Amino acid sequence: MAFSAAESKLVSIFCQSVLYGVYVVLFTATTYTLLWGNKARRSVRRHNMLFVSFLIFVIATMHMATNFSRIVLAFIIHADAPGGPAAFFNELSNFTQMFGSTLYVFQTLLGDALVLYRSYLVWERKLWIVAFPCLLLLGSTATGIGILYAFDKVVPLADVFVVQLGHWITAFFSMTFTTNVICTSLVAYRIWTLNHRRKHGDSMRRHALRPALLLIVESGACYSATLLALLILYNVDSWFQYVVLDSVSPIVGIVFSVIMLRIASGVSTEEGETALLGESGVVNSGGGGVQLSVLDADPDQKTVAV
Repeated sequence: MAFSAAESKLVSIFCQSVLYGVYVVLFTATTYTLLWGNKARRSVRRHNMLFVSFLIFVIATMHMATNFSRIVLAFIIHADAPGGPAAFFNELSNFTQMFGSTLYVFQTLLGDALVLYRSYLVWERKLWIVAFPCLLLLGSTATGIGILYAFDKVVPLADVFVVQLGHWITAFFSMTFTTNVICTSLVAYRIWTLNHRRKHGDSMRRHALRPALLLIVESGACYSATLLALLILYNVDSWFQYVVLDSVSPIVGIVFSVIMLRIASGVSTEEGETALLGESGVVNSGGGGVQLSVLDADPDQKTVAV
């Protein structure tokens, strides 16, 4: 049986709460490592990483609080109003809806910008590599503003799948998904070539799954997969899209907290050099400056240049 709007919002607040709890743990660990970790203290970008981490956390927390307030309003305050909770969720110009959507659009654009910047760093600050994703980010910004404008002007009690909104939302989801696919692919390819350039063939065959998992973590591929699910669900007019939509906010925080935690703890670098999961060891970066731990290397090797 298909989910109704009210049922989907109840499931979404549960999923968002669980993911938010995971995010709080990761955010705490990331903050502790950035503030007191020895490797993080030597990083010239430690303060920038702290600022971005706190910004994502504040937005995710505000989004969580807004969604919870909408659940209370729909199922308690407006429970006996004409149309019930479903009618409340279809009031797209309602302040809580507009505020929550603004937070979502802003955090999505922030997540896209971080993925793009990660690609820029990994590819040694080559602007031409990220030129097209930059244009897509500008397009996402324009369509995001268009969504918020359409919410305010849409026919009263129209649902989120109405034509006036459909074009804006589909364009926004499509562009942000394309941005993430391109940037994720760029980061994954670059990290793969950096970390497997020298004598890792035998190791890769023995641990074929582990490098793949590492690439998923380092490139933020989970975020791209979530956006794909959201795009599909919206275009088939499924109310379950609310579940994925509300999960995006903590997922953005989880993905980038994991990446920042790896960088701050010295397991990875901003430029994409990272240790493969495997046997204990020490690895030196190609430039000899950064040491990474936990290497998927031959047992008789103490160090390997990445």
